Amino acid sequence: MEIEPDPAQELLAKATDEARPLIQQTREVIKLLMPQATEQVNMGWGVINYLAGSKMRDMVVAIAPHWTYVNIQFADGVDLPDPAHKLEGTGKRMRHVKIRTSDDLQDHDIRRLLGEAARLRGL
Repeated sequence: MEIEPDPAQELLAKATDEARPLIQQTREVIKLLMPQATEQVNMGWGVINYLAGSKMRDMVVAIAPHWTYVNIQFADGVDLPDPAHKLEGTGKRMRHVKIRTSDDLQDHDIRRLLGEAARLRGL
């Protein structure tokens, strides 16, 4: 049985040593919490999108790597309940959380936001 190449291999190769493990760990958490989501790498934007369908308008969340951290971007962030005030940003629809350490991915509030984002998009 042939092992398929990782679709994010090129993006991971371009990431910094600090961001690379955070990208991989964030991918694992999103795949765990949104197993039905379709993972799509967009090298032009340098992000990994997770879609509820096959079109960009179906985006639930995206991983946006930076030098020393990653952002989880929530496509419908303005519609998510956020009593812990984890979401940042001022865009029309999108909000994000910064993942600076592995511990951030274990944060109950961040995982709840991921679950709510999936629920909003029918996942």
